[in-house]
Amino acid sequence: MTSRKQVIETIRAFEIEVRELAGALSDQAWTGQAYENGWNAKQLLCHIASTSGVAQFLLTLARAPAGGVTGVPTSSGGYDIDEFNRQQVAMREGRTVAEITAEIVSNLERGTAAVEAAPDEELAKRFRAPWGIEGSLAEVIAGSFREHLGLHLADLRSATRPAI
Repeated sequence: MTSRKQVIETIRAFEIEVRELAGALSDQAWTGQAYENGWNAKQLLCHIASTSGVAQFLLTLARAPAGGVTGVPTSSGGYDIDEFNRQQVAMREGRTVAEITAEIVSNLERGTAAVEAAPDEELAKRFRAPWGIEGSLAEVIAGSFREHLGLHLADLRSATRPAI
């Protein structure tokens, strides 16, 4: 089972990687295509920002009564995730890389604090995220960073590496 300490280490490692990557890239590198859906590197960073609050989101879902959280779909019926992602990216696209990075860091810091404050029983509780990851709540939070957000960071690193 994933411990609180491991979840926090996962979030902090993600933060370090985001900061390093954002600080190392040239302005030109942010305009290159980075993702299969046609996003450039900056748009992909915007998507990462829009999902970087996942720890708090999952804690909120886990605490919700059986009826769910108002405004959060419990199934995919009628919910267009691609349109949602497009809107979230568009909301951030006019910001600078520094501003987007600051949003990510702020979300990660709040997520770390929320995990630190969560009761042990809550983190150990069996949970299934709307996107299908299942396990203890701690495993789902850490897995969301390693799998979804981690894959996007890998896409970003690959897309911004200079051609050899």
